Amino acid sequence: MNSCGNNASSVDNEYLGKLPSLEKQYYNQMEEKEKEIKECTDLEDSFTLSKELKLLKDEKENTIAEYVTANPLTKSLPFQALPETQYTIKDIVVNKASSGNLNIKFLVTINEDIKNKYGGIVKNFFVYYKAKDSKGVDIPKTITVATNFKNQKMTAGLEYEVFGTWQNKSTKNMEDFAKVVEIDRAEYDKK
Repeated sequence: MNSCGNNASSVDNEYLGKLPSLEKQYYNQMEEKEKEIKECTDLEDSFTLSKELKLLKDEKENTIAEYVTANPLTKSLPFQALPETQYTIKDIVVNKASSGNLNIKFLVTINEDIKNKYGGIVKNFFVYYKAKDSKGVDIPKTITVATNFKNQKMTAGLEYEVFGTWQNKSTKNMEDFAKVVEIDRAEYDKK
């Protein structure tokens, strides 16, 4: 079995390192193996291919764990916030990276009380976002949401953290990641 971790075609992204390339390489190899399994008509060969797929999944998990341990993703992620909000996004960082998951943390300051349509202060906070590449193009399958269900009142002056996750279907497309872009709920609902 080939090791994906040393593939010469991997891209070293300024913010996400080689994580997107590793996700993409393993995704492609696993897709090919799953295709072989579907097309296989021999039961014994199918069983062997299924074992190889399991080994490939294990290898992916180990390779990515080793990569992020040796190459921590510590740079703040560039971002573009929505204008005129009741809060300020101060920073966005990778919180944790593992096989199939890229968890990011938004550090937010609540500038004024955030109220619901009935005048009560909201207790949960959401940031909707997507990723763009270096050409300013939306990266496919990256629209998602960050939140934190602490059930805490969103009052002026509060420093708050919200968390969101991109999974493999997103990160495998992020070799040219350039920034996080905050979007409104309406754009999120269209996904």
